[in-house]
Amino acid sequence: MEVLERVGKETMELLIEETGLQLEKNSEGDVDHPHIDEEQLEEDVTFDRCFYIYGGPDQLEELEALSSHYAVLFNRRKAKLLSEQKQFYEAKLKEIQELFNLERQLEGNGQDSAGKGKEVEAVDSNGDIEIRKLCDSSVTKAASMAAGFTSALGGLAANEIIQKTTDRLESIHSEGVHRLSELCCLAVSQLLLLGKSVISKSSKANGEEADEDIKIEWPEDLVSKANIIRSKAQFMSSDVIKVSSSFITGISDIIEAYIANQLPEQKTVQTKANEISNQLRSDQTDAIGKIQDALHHLTFVVLSTSMPTA
Repeated sequence: MEVLERVGKETMELLIEETGLQLEKNSEGDVDHPHIDEEQLEEDVTFDRCFYIYGGPDQLEELEALSSHYAVLFNRRKAKLLSEQKQFYEAKLKEIQELFNLERQLEGNGQDSAGKGKEVEAVDSNGDIEIRKLCDSSVTKAASMAAGFTSALGGLAANEIIQKTTDRLESIHSEGVHRLSELCCLAVSQLLLLGKSVISKSSKANGEEADEDIKIEWPEDLVSKANIIRSKAQFMSSDVIKVSSSFITGISDIIEAYIANQLPEQKTVQTKANEISNQLRSDQTDAIGKIQDALHHLTFVVLSTSMPTA
C-alpha cells in the first residue's frame, strides 16, 4: 500500500507539472474544473495552452474535415440540379453564411425562421447543461476569489500587502484563463455534436445507419436548422463574455481593496492588474473567435444534408 501511494503521488505530481493544472470536483460533484494553486506563475498559463490541454484543436480539426467533405458533396449535388434549383441553393448558402456570422444582428432576432424550431430549441442537451453549470460555477468562483480581500489585507505590512495582492492577481488570472478555455472547448465540442446530429438525421432519412450523440427532432427546413444552431452558439458566446467579465470584475475588486491601503508602489500593482484584465479580454475574443470558426464549419453540413441526393 505504501508503494502504491508513493507511485500514485509521484504520477499526480508529474501530471500537474506537465499540464499546469489539477482537477477538483465542485461540492455537488457535477462538474470537474481546474484548480489553480496561488503559487502558480502567471506566465505558465495561456489560453492557447489550456485550450490545447482540453482537446480544443482536435475538435476544430474534426469540424474542418466535416466542412471540407460536405462542401465537396454540396458541389457534386448542385452540379446535378436544374438551373432554378442551383440558384435556390446558392441563395441558401449565402443566407446560412450570413446567419452563421455571430457579429451580424438578425432582423427580429431571427424569430420567423427560428419559430419553426421552437420546440427543438427548448430541449437542452447534456452539453448545454454542462456549459451552463461551468459558466455558473466560474462566475461564483471569480466572486469568491475577490470576496473578503479587504479584510485579508488588514494588519499586514506594506511588503506583505503588495505580495499578497500580486499573488491573488496571478491566481485569479490563471483561474480565469483555465475557465475560459474549458468553456470554449465545451462549446466547440457541442457544436461538433450538433453537426453530427444533423448528419445522423440525414443518414436516417436516406435509409442509412447512423449514430446519435444528441437526439434532436430537427425540422425539415434547413434555415430553421441553422437558426437553432446559431441560437445555441450565441448563448455559448454570451457565457464566455459572462465568465470573462466576472473575473475582470474580481480583479477590479482586488485592486480597490489594495488601493484603500494607499501604498507608495500602488501604480506598479495597478499596471499589472490592467495588463491581466486586458489579457482576459483578449482571451475572451480568442474564445469567441474559435466558437465562430466552429460555427462556420457547419455551413456546408447543414446545407448539403438538406439537398436531394440524386
